[in-house]
Amino acid sequence: MEIAENLRSGLLLLNGRGRLACANGRARALLGCEERELAVGSTVDVRARLLARAADPSRAREALDRLWEHPDQDGSADLALLDAAIRWLRVHSFPLHGSDGRLLGRGLLLEDITLEREAAQARSEALALAAHELKTPLAIIKGCATTLLGSSRRWDPAVQREMLEMIDAQADRLHEILNTLLDVWRLDSGTQTLRLAQVQFEELLRRLVEQRERSAPGHRFILRVPPSLPPVPCDPLRIEQALNHLLDNAVRYSPGGGTIRLEVEVEGAELRVSIADQGIGIPQEHLEHIFQRFYRLPREGAEEAEEGGTEEGSGLGLAVARATVEAHGGRIWADSPGPGQGATFSFTLPLQAAGELPAASLEAEALPALAPGSPAIQGQGAGGGRRERLASVLLAEQDARIARYLRAHLEEQGCQVQVATHSAQFFRLLDLQEPDLILLADLVDVAALELLRRLREFAETPVIALCAAGHEEEGIRLLDAGADDLVYKPFHLRELLARVRCRLRRRSQESAAGTRHQRIFRTGDLLIDYAQHQVFVNGQPVQLSRTEYRLLSTLAQHAGMVMTHELLLEKVWGPEYSREIDFVWVYVSRLRRKIEPDPRHPRYILTVPDVGYKLARLPA
Repeated sequence: MEIAENLRSGLLLLNGRGRLACANGRARALLGCEERELAVGSTVDVRARLLARAADPSRAREALDRLWEHPDQDGSADLALLDAAIRWLRVHSFPLHGSDGRLLGRGLLLEDITLEREAAQARSEALALAAHELKTPLAIIKGCATTLLGSSRRWDPAVQREMLEMIDAQADRLHEILNTLLDVWRLDSGTQTLRLAQVQFEELLRRLVEQRERSAPGHRFILRVPPSLPPVPCDPLRIEQALNHLLDNAVRYSPGGGTIRLEVEVEGAELRVSIADQGIGIPQEHLEHIFQRFYRLPREGAEEAEEGGTEEGSGLGLAVARATVEAHGGRIWADSPGPGQGATFSFTLPLQAAGELPAASLEAEALPALAPGSPAIQGQGAGGGRRERLASVLLAEQDARIARYLRAHLEEQGCQVQVATHSAQFFRLLDLQEPDLILLADLVDVAALELLRRLREFAETPVIALCAAGHEEEGIRLLDAGADDLVYKPFHLRELLARVRCRLRRRSQESAAGTRHQRIFRTGDLLIDYAQHQVFVNGQPVQLSRTEYRLLSTLAQHAGMVMTHELLLEKVWGPEYSREIDFVWVYVSRLRRKIEPDPRHPRYILTVPDVGYKLARLPA
């Protein structure tokens, strides 16, 4: 009986005649019974007790009847209750048999599943709302594409351009919604790793205010920071993203312009940041819900914002801000005197963190290191002949019009161009293929300087930074952070293209010098062409991701030698991943599927049990 009293679930044991043999305290609480009512030997109608507390007696009766009709079988039923504290109860019935197999009675387990059901309902509602958010841009994209494809008439170039611009804008909108959803769910589930650093918060805020003054000229921004503000231990990328969401909200719901105030205060062991606007305000009854996913103010406020020309948001930005602040151990809240009187959003961050932290730097989650030595623009292929390869350029630019303009002219120069508007997209493209050159400007969720600092932690890819004219100090910081060249906006296109050609020529020469003595590695029918950054098996090219290529190259550089899991992690992913052995297992499995004749019986990548792997040296 002592064991039963320690259970978190309610437990009742009934004999064949329905008399009570055992009942713990939790069962009495869940059934709302006095101790004397559940005394050993008493007859209690558990079914009637449950029906009396059911929110829907008819549905509960059907579920319980199925359980009670078969005392010799396992079964369970979930009941909605009228009780304010316990709203969902799971009743599990199981048979009790003697040593001879004879049925002696039944057991009942009662479990409070309120939190489980509420979490499932929240996930269902979030999924439905996400689907609703995605439908609008998808419908616009589909409508424009159908219009352009479904008619035999030749559309006027201006109409074509308008529809293509709508498709482009709504595709960006889809990308933004999906990225924000991923951020919320990763932070909620704890899978979003925070990379803490000592951040000079005043510098971060001043840069954000400068960006807003350019992007929202109808608003006036005031920043108040106390003197001698101490460094703040936080993830600068995530905090900047949260601040951008809060500033977006202030601008969006201040359709007539006005002043937006950013104020920083130190309160004991916390930093408090407040962003106050003069916008449409928030009714008191909505303040506690404003940080929920997809939550928006009633249509009156939204219509007022739309009349002012401000695009309505997805209802996810504030949820991301809350998840980010709470992941840092801070608090976030909103205040408003009422409709039409503006709103103030505030959050706190602790000023102390365990252990020593580096100066401000950014790290993306599970981001491996780039492979050394980019391929040359021209190189020798596996067949020994000279052949041209398009130079690859990664363009990081938040302005879609500038990105389209540069992409068109770079492609005319014979470059293969990929465009990133968000940091997550930027790092994903890097993971797939190391470019020959990066053109780097501010992205939607992170400034160019912070992105460059993160990039230089693991890659030496040449970078031409694009900086706004009149921001010489920002340009100097970009060069000091590792940019190879700098061009101020608005730039002269011919000059920028000439700088691109110059940097690509130098990259080609450096790559050729680095691979002159080791262009080709061969073992058996497996060939690695370092100059072309390609892998061949039996003469056929194999498509590898950047991480897969990096792993195979590392094994090839130590062919015939055993490389431990930890050493592979350090060389391929970086020292901070020294314990993530799963990474090695997953990528070795992927590599074997692509290069091995029989992945279940590998010929090239051999396993050394409990130690690591080695690449076999085989005769050609």
